[in-house]
Order: sequence, then C-alpha cells, then structure tokens
Amino acid sequence: MSAPPPTPRARRADPVADTVVDTVVDTVADTVADTVADTDTDPVTEPVADTVADRVAHAESGAPAREVRPMAARVLALSIASGLFAAAFGVGAQGDLDERAFAVAEPGAPGTPAELRAWGFARQQKLVEAREAAEAVLRDDPRSFVGHFVLGWAYHYGEANFPKALYHHEQAFALYTERHGSEPGPDAPWRWHARLLLELADTHGDLEHHERRLEFIARYNLVYDPDLVADQAWALMKLGRFDDARAAAQAGLATGQPRDTEVALNALCAIEFEAGHIERSYEACRAALDHARTKGRPNAVDLTNFAEASRSLFRLDEAERILQEATEAPVAWYGNPWLELAELYTRGARFPEALGALRKVPPYRNQRPAHVRDADRNEHRRALAAFYLVVGRPEEALRITEKALVMPDRRAHNSRDPFQDRAIVALVDRRARLSVAETRREAAVGEGLGARALARLEAWQLGFQAWMSGRQAARLLASPPTRAGDDRLVGLFRVGTSSSAVTPPWLVSELVDVVGAGVVSEGIRRARERDERRGAEAYYDAFAMEATLALGDEERAIELAERARGGLPDGEALLRARVDALRALALRRARGLDEALPAYELALQRDPGVFRRLGLAVPVRVVREGRDAAADALADALERSPRFDAGREGLVLRVGGDAGGLSACLEGSGGTILDCAEATLDDVRAELETTWTADERPEVVSVDALVAFAARRAQERFFAPRIDLSQGDIGSLDGSNRVARDPLDGIRGHVPPP
Repeated sequence: MSAPPPTPRARRADPVADTVVDTVVDTVADTVADTVADTDTDPVTEPVADTVADRVAHAESGAPAREVRPMAARVLALSIASGLFAAAFGVGAQGDLDERAFAVAEPGAPGTPAELRAWGFARQQKLVEAREAAEAVLRDDPRSFVGHFVLGWAYHYGEANFPKALYHHEQAFALYTERHGSEPGPDAPWRWHARLLLELADTHGDLEHHERRLEFIARYNLVYDPDLVADQAWALMKLGRFDDARAAAQAGLATGQPRDTEVALNALCAIEFEAGHIERSYEACRAALDHARTKGRPNAVDLTNFAEASRSLFRLDEAERILQEATEAPVAWYGNPWLELAELYTRGARFPEALGALRKVPPYRNQRPAHVRDADRNEHRRALAAFYLVVGRPEEALRITEKALVMPDRRAHNSRDPFQDRAIVALVDRRARLSVAETRREAAVGEGLGARALARLEAWQLGFQAWMSGRQAARLLASPPTRAGDDRLVGLFRVGTSSSAVTPPWLVSELVDVVGAGVVSEGIRRARERDERRGAEAYYDAFAMEATLALGDEERAIELAERARGGLPDGEALLRARVDALRALALRRARGLDEALPAYELALQRDPGVFRRLGLAVPVRVVREGRDAAADALADALERSPRFDAGREGLVLRVGGDAGGLSACLEGSGGTILDCAEATLDDVRAELETTWTADERPEVVSVDALVAFAARRAQERFFAPRIDLSQGDIGSLDGSNRVARDPLDGIRGHVPPP
C-alpha cells in the first residue's frame, strides 16, 4: 500500500508582499480571535497524551478543547491571505515568477534580503537557484538558520538527498533554538520554527526514522494548532503499533477536516493490510477510493491501493480493471499502475501486454517530483528481472538483479516489508543464474567437445553463485518477524498478504531447493491453517505439491497438482504451467511415460520456458528424416541437450534437411505440431555479420557452424515464449535510454511538494 502525497498546509503558502499580508492577516486574525473568544468552552491547556489512544479517549470524553492560541489564528489567517493573494494575482505552484526571487518578509518569518531571496526561489520551486542562493547565504553567514533551512529544502525536494537535507535541517533547528528558544513567543520568528518542525518530521519520515517523525509532530502539536493527528498513523503503523495507528486515523476522521479524512482513510487501508486483516483492508481501501470519487477524480494512490487489496483476495480481474483506470488518473507521488499491471500480466503469461506496460513505467515515473522519482526504482528492477526471466532472457534478468541486490528501495511511503523485497530479488537472481547456466549448456550442444566442457564449467560456476543467492534469501527470511508478528518464511507462502505482497506466486516454490522440502512443507502447513481467504487453498496445494514431489511421494503430489489446477484462476498461467510440468514428472515416475505425455504437452503449450527455468528435460523420440550427415549431426546435438531426454518413447522430435538448411519439429499427440525451427546458411551469415568483425568473419560458412546454429535456434524456439523483444526494448525498459533535454530536468520547476 502507498501513502498519499502531503497536501498543502499553511506553511507552504506562496510568499506575499508585506502590505497585502498585513492588511488581510490582521483582519482575518481578528475575526478568528473573536470567534474563539465568543465560544462557550472554557479555554484550557491540554497536556500531550502519552498515546494516541489517550488523545482519542480525551476527545470522546467531552473534555474542552485546547485554547486556540493567537499564533494559531495568525497561521490560519496567513493561509487564507496567501490563498487570496495567489488567486488575485494568478500565482500558482508552477508560476513563472522569478524577478530573482523578490525578497519580501512574511509575518513571523523575517530574514535578510539574501535569506528571503533564497526562500523566494524555493517557494517558486526554482530549486537549483534556491540551493545556490542558500549556499551564498551560508558563505557570508555560516550561522544563518534560514540559509541551512533553504539548503535542506533544496536537497530534499530538488535532489532527493535526504541525509544532506536532514543535516541542514538539524543545523537550522539547533541555530534557531540557540537564538530563540524551543517555544518561540509571539514576537519571535515563529513561522520559521513551525516550518522547521514540519520539515524535520517529513525528512525523518522519508528516511524511515519513524520514532523521530512522531517526535517532531508531537513538538509541533504542543505549540501550534490545529494538531496533526492523522499524520501520525502511518509512522505508528510502520512501528507495528497498529492499535495506536488505528486510533490516530480515527481521530483524524473525527476532525471532519478534508485533509485529515483523506490521510486517515488511506492509513486505515494500509494498517489493516499490514496487520493481516485482509477483508478489513479490502473494505478500508474501497472506502478510501469511494471517498476520493465523491470529491472528484481519484488519484493513482487511491486506485492502486484498492487494486492491491483486490489482488490479496485473488480478484485479479477486478485488480486489472482498477489498475487500467489508475493509468488514466492524475499521477501520484507513490505507486505506478503500469508497473503493477506489468506484474499482473506477467503472472498471466500475457507477455506482449506485460511488455507494453513495462515500456510505460519509466515515462510515468519521470512525471513525479524529483524527490520521489526513485521511490520504487528497485521494485521496477525486480518486476523487470522477473519478466526477462520468464520470456527467456535470463542474462538480462541477471544484469538487473545484480543492481537490485545492493540498492534496495526506501519504504517510508509504502507498507511493504523491505526484507521481503530483498528475499524475492535474491530468489529471482538465483533462478536467473540457474537459467543462464542452462542456456550455456544448451548453446554448446552443437559445438565440439572442448566447448561443451567449458559450458559445463561455466554452468557449475553459475550454479555455485545461485546457491549463494539462495543462502542470502534464506538469511533474509530467517530475520525477525514482521511488524504483524509473522514468521517471514511462513509468511512468504501467504501470497497477496503484507508478508508476501510482491511475491510472484510462480516463484514461491523455489524455496523447496533453498531451505528444503521438509521445512517448506511445515511452513505451508502453518500458513494454511491461519488463512481463511477463499481461493487460497489452490495456491497452498500448488506449493505443497512441489515439496511433496521432492520428498518422493509422487501419488500425493499428483493429487495436490490436480486440486491446484482446478482452483487456480486463469490469471495465474505461470503457476499453472509450473504445476503442469511437475505433475508430468510425477506422472512419469509413478505411472509411466504414456500417462505423462499429455501433461508434458499441456505445459509446453502454456509456458514452454518453464522447463528451462526448472532444469527439466522433455522426453522425446528423435526421428531422423533422410540420411544427410548435417541432419544426423543436428539430431545428435539435440539428443545431448539438457532440454531433451531422448529415448524410444516420448514426444516426437523430427529432424531433417541437408547442408543447405536444417529443420527440427516437436510434435504432440496425434502428430500435432507444437513448434518448428529452421536454419539456413543465410541465417548463419546474418548472425556472423552481427557478432563478428569483418576481419574475423569466415568467408565460407561450415556445416558445423550451421549445425550449431540450428541446434541453438531449435532450443530457443521450443523453450521460450513468442514475444518480439528487441535490443532497443532491453535498453529502454529500465529507463536507461532516456535522454533528457536538460540534465537538470526535474530539479528545475518540478511539481512542488504541497
């Protein structure tokens, strides 16, 4: 689940001229003060409650509200005045005002002309200029708290450098406190104090310092009104304090304020999901979406959160429909509907649609403000690596997982578990290495003995590296329990829940080889007994089938596979293909090849790549047409392939041709053609032109080169899905080919933080 972006608060009004502000502010402040004075409630000072639950209980008890201080009245007044100024003069967040950032002081926010000029740039979202102006201020006066504050703001929102932003905000706060105290009086520059408290809370939140965020919100609430109540819910949830988080959200709803209501509904959606209450989460996410619809057009966060709740209940069609709507909604700071659609399409083996969605992920992400643009970059890498893996490009998957393993995402504004993210990347990396090992051996079957031996050595090395990745996944899953108290290994089997929200179901059973079939069987048992979701049983049967097969109980594995196949939704095509392939293996072991062949054929039709990913061989009977030496050499090469188990029985692999061109066809029952591959001398020449230099390229293509090429093409054709994936796609799907017109694009004039 994703958090909504902050919405405008009083501290972020546009700078205004003294004369306009003073006139309007004084009038509105007097009105607010008069209103407070006319109330029947006796003003009292309420101590800060020890917990959010205490605060809610206090509010419900009918105790009088805390006095609205004159300072708060001026905050409200300035907010109204700033809005009037913006409306009257057409000043918006994307306004083109500059005039070298006119230096005008706001009430409660005085400064030198240079300081106000720097802040003026920041307010206009000219963040490069703001940083340069703030640096100039600090060169002249290293003790300028305004200079540090503006510089921290520029680092935060312009460069997403949260540690540097925090350093400068802390410097600014220390300098301010030293000069004006921790609770400034009415004559002090209180507006800078309020901005510092809120900015420190936001920056700590972005750095996942949730206790510190709550601390600065509490400091703000002690001094300024109205309190930030619902804002506390997300941090409390992140700390696993679900009851307090719910209380904060309910307190936010009780205020009746639009912003508090939006934040509270979003928080409740995530809180129930994190706490493991899937049905309640679904209802809360739907309530948040319904509320957004009543206020106009919902944004991507409202929609993607509800789509995730739908996926958690295996309502994949509903999730797809909502995500498609989200692609047309206003771009939000967090969540990328194209990314989630790509993952959903990949699960369903809808590879062309997944490719189309992945192409749109980088452009969508680049519409976000700079400081949140990379919030889910690693999640994108994980989804892209999984896609490359299942479409038969494991080398590209490996290139991505190597980055993803060392550069995890920040999860401040996402309810997902970072340990889960890293464990899944490690599992994808493991399978990518094993798949590359398989392709190395496949590519060498038509080569000489030396090349085949070298391929086996490379495969062994990759296998060892895969084992290391598996150990990394096991260590991550052995980490302390999740915020909801779930064992991470057990939780990974509960697909769609907070403990396994981003786990591709077709990848879960990799754990059989990683931690052992016995451990997996026990983990599935524990996960199953706590899961009451309708439709979950089929997933547990699919996972248990693989563990049972590894333990040697083929008949029980067949039974579990049949149950899983009957219960899994159509949108789980990759998981169904995995079940079919392993069911075929179990049938062959338990009941013979004749009964297993239809299962092999079905798996090949659904997802031929599953055999390469699982390292399985398809039983075939090689039929050699003609007596040509080149065709015989191709037949011999394919019999050596790790993808085929050649014998007297099996699917028919028909090989023919001559030194001018070779062919291989894989036939199913009744002579049905499952697929064919052809290779000619011209095909070999075309490959040589792209892989060899003019000096290295042989003048005559040898028969051996034709045989090797034909063997590679046949295996690629038989064991990879049909998808047009160009080299240009490979270079651009992660956004690496994007060239901005301005290298500082996104720093200058980005969408402002509210």
